[in-house]
Amino acid sequence: MLKRAVVACVALSVLLPAAGAAPGKEAKAVAQAMVTRFVDSWNHADGAAYGENYWPDAELVDPSGKILKGKAAIVKEHVDLWAGPFNGSRIAGVVRRIRMLGTNYMAVDCDVTLSGVRQLPPGSPPNSNGVLRNHLKHILEKRHGVWKVIEAQNTFIAAE
Repeated sequence: MLKRAVVACVALSVLLPAAGAAPGKEAKAVAQAMVTRFVDSWNHADGAAYGENYWPDAELVDPSGKILKGKAAIVKEHVDLWAGPFNGSRIAGVVRRIRMLGTNYMAVDCDVTLSGVRQLPPGSPPNSNGVLRNHLKHILEKRHGVWKVIEAQNTFIAAE
C-alpha cells in the first residue's frame, strides 16, 4: 500500500505538467492492442492470455465493488467466471478515450458489451436484449518499454 502511495505521489508531482497531453501514435497503438488482447482472450476464455494485460501487482475493482489484488487473483476470477455464469459469453470493446498521465502512465477508457451470459451478475442492468454494457477504466504503466494495466475499474452502464 505504501509503495502505491509513493508511486502515486511521485507520478503526480513529476508528471502533472504532462497530464492531459494528447495521445500520440504509440499511445493509440498501445491502447488498441490492449483492448484487442482483452477481447480475444475473453472470447477464447484464455486466462493466461487475459493475464498478459496486467502487471503482477495490478488491482481491479469489479462492477460489484470487489477488489482483486494482483494479476493471479484477476486471472482466477475470470477463469472462474468463464467456467460458470460467463461460459460461452462474448465481448466486444472499443477505446473511447486515451489520456496521457505522463511518459509512463496513461488512462484508457473502453466501452464494452457482454453477451451470452448464463446468469447475470448481482446489480447488473442488462438492456432489453440481455446485453451488459460496461465502462472500463484502465491505468496503464510502462515498465522497461512494456505497457500493462496497473489499476482497473469496471462499471456497469445503466439499462436504457
